[in-house]
Amino acid sequence: MKSFEYLCLKCLQSFRGERSISAIYHLFRGKKSSQTIQDANIFALVNVYGIFPDLNRNFLQQSIQILQTEQLIREVHSEHFELTHKGKIQLSNDEKLFDLAPYLNGYAYKDKSLTFWKRYSLLVQTLSNLAGKESTFIPIQYDDYVQSWVKNYLLSQKGSSKKRLLNDLFKETNGLLTQLPADQATVFALKLSGYRRAGNTDEQIARTLKKDNAWIHVEFQSALHYIIQRLEDKDAVSTNKHLFQICRDLLEKPLLTETTQKSLKLLHQGLTLREIANIRRLKESTIEDHIVEIAMQIHDFSITPYVKEDDVQAVKAVIDDLQTHQLRRIKEKLNNQDISYFQIRLVLTRMGDSDESRQPAGS
Repeated sequence: MKSFEYLCLKCLQSFRGERSISAIYHLFRGKKSSQTIQDANIFALVNVYGIFPDLNRNFLQQSIQILQTEQLIREVHSEHFELTHKGKIQLSNDEKLFDLAPYLNGYAYKDKSLTFWKRYSLLVQTLSNLAGKESTFIPIQYDDYVQSWVKNYLLSQKGSSKKRLLNDLFKETNGLLTQLPADQATVFALKLSGYRRAGNTDEQIARTLKKDNAWIHVEFQSALHYIIQRLEDKDAVSTNKHLFQICRDLLEKPLLTETTQKSLKLLHQGLTLREIANIRRLKESTIEDHIVEIAMQIHDFSITPYVKEDDVQAVKAVIDDLQTHQLRRIKEKLNNQDISYFQIRLVLTRMGDSDESRQPAGS
């Protein structure tokens, strides 16, 4: 089995027939919608959120077809699948082969790691060429903002020679890479460009390591996420000062989407959901989506203004009984039909990892 098919199988196991393959498509691409963000959180799939931002829907459909042909999954209703007994065995057998790193977290690090890599790779390429007395080269990154960042960074380091900067950056990077599995460190290193050296593509690295392209991409993302996670440590500013400077501003960015941040500011001013909707000229249901996102990311954000404790317990009891995340099924089972879908979603965001229905495949 190829790694991408394994990841599809893992998602389908977590979804348990409650989400369609479109949910996998949006999850892998990292769609910034309330539904996809909530799916990533309540189904414990934040690790693979946004892991394949350029995923082609036809490629996903073909992979699902392969799983179906091999009788690893069966369709329960239109584009909703569950694992067969054979599929569960296959998933269990392949978990060691495709071991997802515990620090892989697309939801937390997808955007930060992408910008970090662009800055880092261009900085390394630039320093390497300048140290080799080569001032003319084709930049690995064409983004004007990234190029501008590297130029400004180098200007801010006027007191240090290019070789010294490159050496310091190498030591910091090497110190982190030696803590990673060999394949992840190798993938990271092989993708770097430098003086008279072009970085390898995923395809080239896949041939070298005898892995498939998708898994090389996952291993690379894992390495990036580990580095970002380590740079969040309190002592990173001194132990990895050059790497820290590359992403200092990125680490300060909140996980909330921009539109949700705007609603949160108005919420802090004491406005009601209806008032926020009127001011922002949005539907009240959209503001409810923002509240759900806030509840997921800000753990001390109280949901009691929106759902009473008795209703919270009622919803939890139904979820435990049905072992489902399907809003319609939960609402139909509730004795109190006045409990809204919005309130059910809020309760789902606060269901802890001890909730069996949230456990990811292979846990």
